[in-house]
Amino acid sequence: MIYHCEDRTCNYWDEGEKLPERCPQCGRKLLRANETDMTGDDWTALGNTLWDAEASDKKRMVDCFRKAAYLGSAWGVCNLGICMEQGNGVEADPVQAFWLYQQAVEMGSLNAVCCLGVCYQYGIGTAPDAEKAAELYCKAAEYGSPRGQMLLARAFHDGIGVEADAAEAVHWVRAAAYQRYGEGMHRLGECYAYGDGVEQNWEHAVHWFREAAESGVSEAMTDLGYCYEKGCGVEQSWEQAFSWYRRGAECGDPVSMCNLGLCYKMGHGVEQNWQEAIKWYEQGAQCGDLQSMNNLAYCYERGEGVEQNEDRALYWYRRSAEGGNGNAMCNLGWCYKRGYGVEQNLQEAVKWYEQGAQCGNLQSMNNLAYCYERGEGVEQNEDRALYWYRRSAEGGNGNAMCNLGWCYKRGYGVEQNLQEAVKWYEQGAQCGNLQSMNNLAYCYERGEGVEQNEDRALYWYRRGAEAGSVHCMFCLGWNYSNGVGVKQDMTEAIRWYTAAAEGGNAAAMHSLGWHYDHGEGVEQDMKKAIYWYERAAEQNRPAAMNSLGECYAMGRGVPRDLETAMEWYRRAAELGEAMADYNMGWHLEQAGKLSEAYAHYRKAADGNDDSAWWALGRFYENGVVVAQDGKEARRCYETGEKLGSVKCKMRLARCKLLGIGGRREKKAGLDLCRQALELAKESSEKEDYGYEAEMNLLRRTIAENES
Repeated sequence: MIYHCEDRTCNYWDEGEKLPERCPQCGRKLLRANETDMTGDDWTALGNTLWDAEASDKKRMVDCFRKAAYLGSAWGVCNLGICMEQGNGVEADPVQAFWLYQQAVEMGSLNAVCCLGVCYQYGIGTAPDAEKAAELYCKAAEYGSPRGQMLLARAFHDGIGVEADAAEAVHWVRAAAYQRYGEGMHRLGECYAYGDGVEQNWEHAVHWFREAAESGVSEAMTDLGYCYEKGCGVEQSWEQAFSWYRRGAECGDPVSMCNLGLCYKMGHGVEQNWQEAIKWYEQGAQCGDLQSMNNLAYCYERGEGVEQNEDRALYWYRRSAEGGNGNAMCNLGWCYKRGYGVEQNLQEAVKWYEQGAQCGNLQSMNNLAYCYERGEGVEQNEDRALYWYRRSAEGGNGNAMCNLGWCYKRGYGVEQNLQEAVKWYEQGAQCGNLQSMNNLAYCYERGEGVEQNEDRALYWYRRGAEAGSVHCMFCLGWNYSNGVGVKQDMTEAIRWYTAAAEGGNAAAMHSLGWHYDHGEGVEQDMKKAIYWYERAAEQNRPAAMNSLGECYAMGRGVPRDLETAMEWYRRAAELGEAMADYNMGWHLEQAGKLSEAYAHYRKAADGNDDSAWWALGRFYENGVVVAQDGKEARRCYETGEKLGSVKCKMRLARCKLLGIGGRREKKAGLDLCRQALELAKESSEKEDYGYEAEMNLLRRTIAENES
């Protein structure tokens, strides 16, 4: 049974076994049709209904268009041509489609004029002829066809068959928009948004996006959502952005599906819901949206909203990358570099970074540069590394800005230039790159490439710390602890050390342990001190291993255990901790193992440990293990004094008083000894091994030489 709406202007036609009560388009009464009375346009309208129905009989649809064509409907002839062109319900036949469009044009179909133009433009059923295509678009446009107007606008925009003219393109877009043609309204919004052929105006863009969206253009809904998200042409509103993304997604726009998923993931404009995020990423991915595929892969990689699954992550990264998504190319490269979900393959990683870089992905450029810098998966090449760091940095990538700054600081691939290094660190910091903030602060702190400025150093350390950089947190804590660039404040120091330590910074863990160990800024708590020392030691922090060794050696916070202490000293020394070598030397000396002690003292001295020079000086002064040599002893003491050792200062004063290693200077020597003794009484080094003994020795020496 064929039926139609009683309102012939509605033009609703359909067929079925039972007559529905109301027209689904306008709600009017439906009437049964007599096939013998149906016109060609009636058959076309019925065919169009079958075209739009997902489960319809496409062969029946083509039959309807054939009947329409037979009855002389230009509309039906044109639609039959479209079926032939697309292979919809019939075997594709571009030549037959072209011929049908010609027939429909002769019958007065403006849509057929447009279709014929498309055939000439792309060579469908005929030889390509851009000028002929433009001529047909112009004909349709001038007769008022909004589709023709849009096709002509595109021709003027891209220079297809006519000389490119952005202003003329906008003229025809505007003509289509003023006819309430959805595509025209949306495109006019894009022109205003991007300043394409017209002066950029976000308010006008929003107006036309809204008009198109209200007419049902899903892409316009997405763009309107973006305007609300970014506050372009309207007051920023995540709620409105979410609302439009939802409408666009429900209307089938894949980009809106992706954006809607992100809203649910981040809780923008809606309560955070990981399940909903995954659902929309899934839908967007299934609709072919490449960014949805990438985001879905990321969720599988991290186990966010879905069970972690390396295979699924790799699958969607690959799908997205092979489709041309630069973000996914970068992520797929990372998978190959780390061996995530696939066997590690550095050459394959470089291949995907290269593809991502060629697509304009800035992080791919940065990663590719790193590979060239380190020779990972590709032959090491300073010039290529610098080239890609610069490309990425100039494109706005904060990581690359930081790396380019490093190149200028170290003179890698370019002449060393500290001022240029600071320039790129500054740019990276302004982009929010945390490492750039830290590096810039360091430059201000040391006066490298810029005038030394403690206030600016503190500013950038604070910016970095507040943004989440654990290293900046540590540095800020150190500044407060030492009163550098700011009034000394141990409470603030502890606060930032704690934040950095909880964030995984080993240096902060060690510093925090030291403060609990010595009760500075906090109440002394050896349990917490040991906890943080151990945490830092687990991260191979040699200074923390040395501090643990000292705790076991002294029985501070743990049972006294010299064997465990020496093990910690040994581990620290192997990692280059000079103080640990000194501590090992001291305990070996006390145990009478003087040759071994000397070897550790020498190694510690080579590492510029000031106490080690004191120990070596004693060995040379007294002829222990080595030949007695006053001059060498004095040289050792002088070296240690320059490094800040008070014990060396006491010994050097004694040498001058007694004439050890040089001329005796009794009066001057006595003055120096007294000065050294007063300094020693106030020194923070009182807990050092042998400190009290040195003070007593100096007191005796002064007493013996005062008479």
